[in-house]
Amino acid sequence: MTPDVLVGLLAGPARMRAFAAVVLGATTREEVEIIRDAALRAQELIRQLLAFSARQVLQPAVVDLNDLIKNLGRMLRRLIGEDLMLEIELAQDLGAVRVDAGQVEQVLVNLAVNARDAMPDGGRLSIRTANVALTDAGELPDGRYVLIEVSDTGIGMDEDTVARVFEPFFTTKERGKGTGLGLATVYGIVRQSGGQINVSSAPGTGTTFRIHLPRVDAPVDAARVATPVTAPAAGTETILVAEDEQMVRVLIRKVLEQAGYTVLLGDGGAEALQLAERHTGRIHLLVTDVVMPGMNGPELARRLLERRPETKVLFLSGYADDAVERHGVLAPGTAFMQKPFSPSALAARVREVLA
Repeated sequence: MTPDVLVGLLAGPARMRAFAAVVLGATTREEVEIIRDAALRAQELIRQLLAFSARQVLQPAVVDLNDLIKNLGRMLRRLIGEDLMLEIELAQDLGAVRVDAGQVEQVLVNLAVNARDAMPDGGRLSIRTANVALTDAGELPDGRYVLIEVSDTGIGMDEDTVARVFEPFFTTKERGKGTGLGLATVYGIVRQSGGQINVSSAPGTGTTFRIHLPRVDAPVDAARVATPVTAPAAGTETILVAEDEQMVRVLIRKVLEQAGYTVLLGDGGAEALQLAERHTGRIHLLVTDVVMPGMNGPELARRLLERRPETKVLFLSGYADDAVERHGVLAPGTAFMQKPFSPSALAARVREVLA
Protein backbone atom coordinates (compact mmCIF):
# COMPACT_ATOMS: atom_id res chain seq x y z
CA MET A 1 0.00 0.00 0.00
CA THR A 2 1.42 3.37 -1.01
CA PRO A 3 1.60 6.34 1.40
CA ASP A 4 -1.05 8.23 -0.58
CA VAL A 5 -3.47 5.31 -0.32
CA LEU A 6 -2.77 5.10 3.40
CA VAL A 7 -3.52 8.77 3.93
CA GLY A 8 -6.77 8.31 2.05
CA LEU A 9 -7.73 5.54 4.46
CA LEU A 10 -6.94 7.64 7.51
CA ALA A 11 -8.81 10.72 6.30
CA GLY A 12 -12.35 11.67 7.23
CA PRO A 13 -15.38 9.93 5.65
CA ALA A 14 -16.06 12.54 2.94
CA ARG A 15 -12.43 12.81 1.88
CA MET A 16 -12.12 9.04 2.03
CA ARG A 17 -14.98 8.55 -0.43
CA ALA A 18 -13.70 11.26 -2.79
CA PHE A 19 -10.20 9.80 -2.67
CA ALA A 20 -11.43 6.27 -3.32
CA ALA A 21 -13.59 7.41 -6.24
CA VAL A 22 -10.52 8.72 -8.04
CA VAL A 23 -7.87 6.14 -7.16
CA LEU A 24 -9.87 2.94 -6.72
CA GLY A 25 -12.54 1.07 -8.62
CA ALA A 26 -16.06 0.70 -7.25
CA THR A 27 -15.51 -2.80 -5.81
CA THR A 28 -12.23 -1.88 -4.17
CA ARG A 29 -13.72 1.36 -2.83
CA GLU A 30 -16.51 -0.54 -1.07
CA GLU A 31 -14.02 -2.97 0.45
CA VAL A 32 -11.81 -0.13 1.69
CA GLU A 33 -14.78 1.61 3.31
CA ILE A 34 -15.74 -1.64 5.06
CA ILE A 35 -12.18 -1.96 6.39
CA ARG A 36 -12.18 1.63 7.57
CA ASP A 37 -15.57 1.28 9.31
CA ALA A 38 -14.36 -1.87 11.07
CA ALA A 39 -11.23 -0.04 12.24
CA LEU A 40 -13.30 2.84 13.62
CA ARG A 41 -15.54 0.41 15.51
CA ALA A 42 -12.46 -1.31 16.93
CA GLN A 43 -11.06 2.08 17.97
CA GLU A 44 -14.26 2.92 19.83
CA LEU A 45 -14.34 -0.49 21.53
CA ILE A 46 -10.75 -0.11 22.74
CA ARG A 47 -11.48 3.39 24.02
CA GLN A 48 -14.48 2.11 25.98
CA LEU A 49 -12.51 -0.80 27.46
CA LEU A 50 -9.75 1.58 28.54
CA ALA A 51 -12.35 3.82 30.13
CA PHE A 52 -13.91 0.95 32.07
CA SER A 53 -10.53 -0.26 33.31
CA ALA A 54 -9.60 3.34 34.26
CA ARG A 55 -6.49 3.24 32.07
CA GLN A 56 -7.27 5.80 29.39
CA VAL A 57 -5.29 9.03 29.37
CA LEU A 58 -7.30 11.90 30.84
CA GLN A 59 -6.41 15.57 30.50
CA PRO A 60 -7.94 17.04 33.64
CA ALA A 61 -8.61 20.71 34.22
CA VAL A 62 -10.49 22.66 36.88
CA VAL A 63 -14.06 22.79 35.57
CA ASP A 64 -17.34 24.45 36.50
CA LEU A 65 -19.85 21.64 36.01
CA ASN A 66 -22.75 24.08 35.81
CA ASP A 67 -21.22 25.72 32.75
CA LEU A 68 -20.47 22.33 31.22
CA ILE A 69 -24.05 21.13 31.68
CA LYS A 70 -25.51 24.40 30.36
CA ASN A 71 -23.41 24.12 27.20
CA LEU A 72 -24.40 20.48 26.78
CA GLY A 73 -28.10 21.09 27.38
CA ARG A 74 -29.08 22.01 23.83
CA MET A 75 -27.43 18.92 22.41
CA LEU A 76 -29.05 16.70 25.04
CA ARG A 77 -32.48 18.10 24.14
CA ARG A 78 -31.96 17.12 20.50
CA LEU A 79 -30.59 13.74 21.57
CA ILE A 80 -33.53 12.64 23.73
CA GLY A 81 -36.22 13.89 21.34
CA GLU A 82 -39.22 16.18 21.57
CA ASP A 83 -41.43 13.66 23.42
CA LEU A 84 -39.20 13.78 26.50
CA MET A 85 -38.89 16.71 28.89
CA LEU A 86 -35.42 17.79 30.02
CA GLU A 87 -35.17 19.59 33.37
CA ILE A 88 -31.87 21.07 34.52
CA GLU A 89 -31.48 22.32 38.09
CA LEU A 90 -28.08 23.82 38.85
CA ALA A 91 -26.94 24.73 42.35
CA GLN A 92 -25.73 28.26 43.02
CA ASP A 93 -22.10 28.63 44.08
CA LEU A 94 -21.32 25.10 42.90
CA GLY A 95 -17.79 24.04 43.75
CA ALA A 96 -15.23 23.32 41.05
CA VAL A 97 -13.88 19.87 40.18
CA ARG A 98 -10.75 18.66 38.44
CA VAL A 99 -11.86 16.43 35.57
CA ASP A 100 -11.47 15.83 31.87
CA ALA A 101 -14.40 17.91 30.59
CA GLY A 102 -14.80 15.85 27.41
CA GLN A 103 -15.06 12.64 29.41
CA VAL A 104 -17.66 14.11 31.77
CA GLU A 105 -19.68 15.17 28.73
CA GLN A 106 -19.48 11.57 27.51
CA VAL A 107 -20.79 10.39 30.88
CA LEU A 108 -23.81 12.69 30.66
CA VAL A 109 -24.52 11.75 27.04
CA ASN A 110 -24.40 8.02 27.86
CA LEU A 111 -26.74 8.48 30.82
CA ALA A 112 -29.12 10.56 28.70
CA VAL A 113 -29.21 7.89 25.98
CA ASN A 114 -29.96 5.20 28.56
CA ALA A 115 -32.74 7.37 30.03
CA ARG A 116 -34.24 7.96 26.58
CA ASP A 117 -34.31 4.22 25.87
CA ALA A 118 -36.01 3.62 29.23
CA MET A 119 -38.85 6.04 28.35
CA PRO A 120 -40.30 4.81 25.01
CA ASP A 121 -43.67 6.41 25.78
CA GLY A 122 -42.31 9.76 26.95
CA GLY A 123 -41.25 11.04 30.32
CA ARG A 124 -38.87 13.38 32.08
CA LEU A 125 -35.08 13.45 32.31
CA SER A 126 -33.73 15.55 35.17
CA ILE A 127 -30.15 16.68 35.77
CA ARG A 128 -29.24 18.54 38.93
CA THR A 129 -26.06 19.58 40.71
CA ALA A 130 -25.33 20.24 44.37
CA ASN A 131 -22.53 20.72 46.87
CA VAL A 132 -22.47 17.88 49.39
CA ALA A 133 -20.37 16.70 52.33
CA LEU A 134 -19.87 12.95 52.61
CA THR A 135 -18.96 10.78 55.57
CA ASP A 136 -18.76 6.98 55.56
CA ALA A 137 -19.44 7.02 51.81
CA GLY A 138 -18.04 3.65 50.82
CA GLU A 139 -14.80 3.92 48.88
CA LEU A 140 -14.73 7.72 49.01
CA PRO A 141 -12.86 9.49 51.82
CA ASP A 142 -14.82 11.89 53.98
CA GLY A 143 -14.89 15.38 52.52
CA ARG A 144 -16.57 17.88 50.20
CA TYR A 145 -17.93 16.72 46.87
CA VAL A 146 -19.94 17.95 43.93
CA LEU A 147 -22.99 15.86 43.09
CA ILE A 148 -24.40 15.30 39.61
CA GLU A 149 -27.77 13.54 39.77
CA VAL A 150 -29.35 12.18 36.58
CA SER A 151 -32.90 10.86 36.99
CA ASP A 152 -35.56 9.57 34.63
CA THR A 153 -39.21 8.53 34.96
CA GLY A 154 -38.72 5.41 32.85
CA ILE A 155 -39.49 1.73 33.28
CA GLY A 156 -36.82 1.22 35.95
CA MET A 157 -34.76 -1.88 36.72
CA ASP A 158 -35.10 -4.84 39.06
CA GLU A 159 -32.52 -5.67 41.75
CA ASP A 160 -30.62 -8.19 39.63
CA THR A 161 -30.22 -5.68 36.79
CA VAL A 162 -29.14 -2.89 39.17
CA ALA A 163 -26.48 -5.18 40.64
CA ARG A 164 -24.96 -5.81 37.18
CA VAL A 165 -25.60 -2.50 35.45
CA PHE A 166 -21.92 -1.41 35.37
CA GLU A 167 -20.56 -4.78 34.22
CA PRO A 168 -18.85 -4.64 30.81
CA PHE A 169 -20.86 -6.34 28.04
CA PHE A 170 -23.95 -6.67 30.25
CA THR A 171 -27.02 -5.32 28.45
CA THR A 172 -30.77 -5.72 28.66
CA LYS A 173 -31.16 -4.81 25.00
CA GLU A 174 -31.78 -7.37 22.31
CA ARG A 175 -28.88 -8.79 20.34
CA GLY A 176 -27.36 -6.23 17.99
CA LYS A 177 -28.92 -3.24 19.77
CA GLY A 178 -26.14 -2.51 22.27
CA THR A 179 -22.60 -3.49 23.27
CA GLY A 180 -23.11 -3.36 27.02
CA LEU A 181 -20.23 -0.89 27.35
CA GLY A 182 -22.09 2.40 27.79
CA LEU A 183 -22.52 2.29 31.56
CA ALA A 184 -19.25 0.42 32.00
CA THR A 185 -17.56 3.36 30.30
CA VAL A 186 -19.40 5.79 32.58
CA TYR A 187 -18.24 3.82 35.63
CA GLY A 188 -14.61 3.82 34.47
CA ILE A 189 -14.54 7.56 33.72
CA VAL A 190 -16.03 8.47 37.10
CA ARG A 191 -13.69 6.13 38.96
CA GLN A 192 -10.63 7.43 37.09
CA SER A 193 -11.72 10.98 37.93
CA GLY A 194 -11.52 10.16 41.63
CA GLY A 195 -15.28 9.92 42.05
CA GLN A 196 -18.01 7.40 42.67
CA ILE A 197 -21.27 6.56 40.90
CA ASN A 198 -24.31 4.85 42.43
CA VAL A 199 -27.65 3.89 40.98
CA SER A 200 -31.08 3.39 42.52
CA SER A 201 -34.04 2.00 40.63
CA ALA A 202 -37.08 -0.23 40.81
CA PRO A 203 -39.53 -1.44 38.17
CA GLY A 204 -42.00 1.28 37.28
CA THR A 205 -40.35 3.99 39.39
CA GLY A 206 -37.59 5.26 37.12
CA THR A 207 -33.85 5.35 37.69
CA THR A 208 -31.47 7.77 39.39
CA PHE A 209 -27.69 7.88 38.93
CA ARG A 210 -25.68 9.86 41.50
CA ILE A 211 -22.12 10.89 40.69
CA HIS A 212 -19.87 12.34 43.38
CA LEU A 213 -16.68 14.11 42.29
CA PRO A 214 -14.11 15.63 44.70
CA ARG A 215 -14.46 19.39 45.11
CA VAL A 216 -11.32 21.49 44.63
CA ASP A 217 -10.47 24.98 45.86
CA ALA A 218 -8.93 26.32 42.68
CA PRO A 219 -9.95 28.79 39.97
CA VAL A 220 -11.61 27.38 36.88
CA ASP A 221 -9.15 26.95 34.02
CA ALA A 222 -9.69 29.31 31.12
CA ALA A 223 -11.43 27.62 28.20
CA ARG A 224 -9.10 26.70 25.38
CA VAL A 225 -10.24 27.86 21.97
CA ALA A 226 -8.74 26.20 18.95
CA THR A 227 -7.69 28.49 16.13
CA PRO A 228 -9.11 27.42 12.73
CA VAL A 229 -6.54 25.74 10.54
CA THR A 230 -8.19 26.60 7.25
CA ALA A 231 -6.75 30.08 7.00
CA PRO A 232 -3.29 30.16 5.33
CA ALA A 233 -1.91 32.40 8.11
CA ALA A 234 -2.67 29.64 10.65
CA GLY A 235 -0.06 27.30 9.23
CA THR A 236 3.22 29.09 8.63
CA GLU A 237 5.30 27.72 11.53
CA THR A 238 8.01 25.07 11.44
CA ILE A 239 7.24 21.80 13.20
CA LEU A 240 9.69 19.04 14.13
CA VAL A 241 8.08 15.60 14.19
CA ALA A 242 9.52 12.49 15.87
CA GLU A 243 7.55 9.28 15.29
CA ASP A 244 8.92 5.75 14.91
CA GLU A 245 5.80 4.29 13.22
CA GLN A 246 6.05 4.92 9.49
CA MET A 247 2.30 4.96 8.82
CA VAL A 248 1.66 7.51 11.56
CA ARG A 249 4.64 9.55 10.35
CA VAL A 250 3.17 9.71 6.85
CA LEU A 251 -0.21 10.83 8.17
CA ILE A 252 1.27 13.53 10.40
CA ARG A 253 3.44 14.92 7.62
CA LYS A 254 0.55 15.03 5.12
CA VAL A 255 -1.82 16.69 7.58
CA LEU A 256 0.66 19.36 8.67
CA GLU A 257 1.98 20.13 5.20
CA GLN A 258 -1.55 20.48 3.84
CA ALA A 259 -2.27 22.93 6.66
CA GLY A 260 0.67 25.02 5.47
CA TYR A 261 3.36 24.12 8.01
CA THR A 262 7.01 23.41 7.29
CA VAL A 263 7.70 19.89 8.57
CA LEU A 264 11.00 18.38 9.70
CA LEU A 265 10.37 14.63 9.93
CA GLY A 266 12.41 12.17 12.02
CA ASP A 267 11.86 8.44 12.50
CA GLY A 268 12.86 8.68 16.16
CA GLY A 269 14.32 10.90 18.83
CA ALA A 270 17.93 10.73 17.66
CA GLU A 271 17.17 11.62 14.04
CA ALA A 272 14.80 14.41 15.09
CA LEU A 273 17.52 15.92 17.28
CA GLN A 274 19.98 15.80 14.39
CA LEU A 275 17.46 17.55 12.14
CA ALA A 276 17.05 20.26 14.76
CA GLU A 277 20.81 20.77 15.02
CA ARG A 278 21.11 21.21 11.24
CA HIS A 279 18.12 23.52 10.96
CA THR A 280 19.16 27.17 11.06
CA GLY A 281 15.72 28.71 11.50
CA ARG A 282 13.29 28.65 14.38
CA ILE A 283 11.44 25.46 15.36
CA HIS A 284 8.07 26.50 16.75
CA LEU A 285 6.74 23.11 17.84
CA LEU A 286 7.98 19.59 18.55
CA VAL A 287 5.39 16.86 17.93
CA THR A 288 6.76 13.63 19.35
CA ASP A 289 5.64 10.15 20.26
CA VAL A 290 6.20 9.35 23.94
CA VAL A 291 7.44 5.75 23.70
CA MET A 292 10.12 5.20 21.04
CA PRO A 293 13.17 2.91 20.85
CA GLY A 294 16.45 4.57 21.69
CA MET A 295 15.68 8.16 22.64
CA ASN A 296 12.09 8.51 23.82
CA GLY A 297 9.90 11.59 23.47
CA PRO A 298 10.47 13.18 26.90
CA GLU A 299 14.26 12.81 26.55
CA LEU A 300 14.13 14.35 23.07
CA ALA A 301 12.04 17.25 24.40
CA ARG A 302 14.44 17.84 27.29
CA ARG A 303 17.50 17.93 25.05
CA LEU A 304 15.81 20.05 22.39
CA LEU A 305 14.58 22.61 24.93
CA GLU A 306 18.11 22.97 26.30
CA ARG A 307 19.07 24.34 22.88
CA ARG A 308 15.75 25.88 21.88
CA PRO A 309 13.81 26.89 25.01
CA GLU A 310 11.21 28.78 22.95
CA THR A 311 9.97 25.57 21.25
CA LYS A 312 6.59 24.23 22.34
CA VAL A 313 5.97 20.49 22.71
CA LEU A 314 3.02 18.23 21.91
CA PHE A 315 3.31 14.60 23.06
CA LEU A 316 1.48 11.74 21.31
CA SER A 317 0.89 8.21 22.57
CA GLY A 318 -1.35 5.22 22.05
CA TYR A 319 -0.43 3.64 25.38
CA ALA A 320 -2.64 3.57 28.47
CA ASP A 321 -2.18 6.16 31.18
CA ASP A 322 0.17 4.16 33.42
CA ALA A 323 2.73 3.71 30.63
CA VAL A 324 2.50 7.38 29.68
CA GLU A 325 2.74 8.52 33.30
CA ARG A 326 5.97 6.56 33.77
CA HIS A 327 7.51 8.84 31.15
CA GLY A 328 6.42 11.94 33.06
CA VAL A 329 4.23 13.64 30.45
CA LEU A 330 0.94 13.87 32.35
CA ALA A 331 1.94 16.83 34.50
CA PRO A 332 -0.48 19.80 34.46
CA GLY A 333 0.19 22.13 31.55
CA THR A 334 1.74 19.42 29.35
CA ALA A 335 0.20 19.22 25.88
CA PHE A 336 -0.80 15.65 25.11
CA MET A 337 -2.87 13.88 22.45
CA GLN A 338 -4.08 10.29 22.58
CA LYS A 339 -3.68 8.04 19.55
CA PRO A 340 -5.45 7.20 17.36
CA PHE A 341 -6.62 10.58 16.09
CA SER A 342 -8.23 11.96 12.97
CA PRO A 343 -6.40 14.40 10.67
CA SER A 344 -8.76 17.23 11.63
CA ALA A 345 -8.24 16.57 15.35
CA LEU A 346 -4.46 16.62 14.93
CA ALA A 347 -4.54 19.86 12.97
CA ALA A 348 -6.79 21.49 15.55
CA ARG A 349 -4.63 20.35 18.47
CA VAL A 350 -1.42 21.58 16.82
CA ARG A 351 -2.99 24.97 16.17
CA GLU A 352 -4.23 25.11 19.76
CA VAL A 353 -0.77 24.42 21.19
CA LEU A 354 0.88 26.95 18.89
CA ALA A 355 -1.71 29.60 19.69
